[in-house]
Amino acid sequence: ITAPKGLLLYGPPGTGKTLIARAIAGEAKLYFIRINGPEIIQKYYGDSEARLREIFEEAARKAPSVIFIDEIDAIAPKRTEVVGDVEKRVVAQLLALMDGVVSRGQVLVIGATNVPEMIDPALRRPGRFDREIGLSAPHVEGRLAILKIHSRRMPLAPDVDLDHIAQITHGFVGEDVEALCSRVTVLRLGLV
Repeated sequence: ITAPKGLLLYGPPGTGKTLIARAIAGEAKLYFIRINGPEIIQKYYGDSEARLREIFEEAARKAPSVIFIDEIDAIAPKRTEVVGDVEKRVVAQLLALMDGVVSRGQVLVIGATNVPEMIDPALRRPGRFDREIGLSAPHVEGRLAILKIHSRRMPLAPDVDLDHIAQITHGFVGEDVEALCSRVTVLRLGLV
């Protein structure tokens, strides 16, 4: 089985897309490059494409590596639906760069988005983003596990029932649970 060239993570904000990308790179001891999609788009002709080429060249030099493109929909929207020439050129450059990653397993491109249907379909084919993983809000057991992680260093009162908190936080994503624990800590310390 050959390793995928690309992986697309999609789901609501706060579900852990960035965390998963970092975990993949960390577990496999891969050099990690993070790109925030909207930051790639530059004002002057050719600058956005040049920046993408630089990133892919750096990843190839430091291989094995991961290029993580957060909010990939910002730099790779459907070309049939965009008016601007810059966006079309950036999508074309990204397609060319992903096709140019010759050595499988050496440079993995991970894209993350909240709206996968907004991404140019040419990116969502084998050889580019080979695999797609959808993430959703965690179920009660997942929320409990996240609560335990974020509260493990917190002094909890004897009447704190993490199981009950997990039950009543339906719809919370990992980021929401982390914020809840941080907020409780701040309130407990009397900083607010």
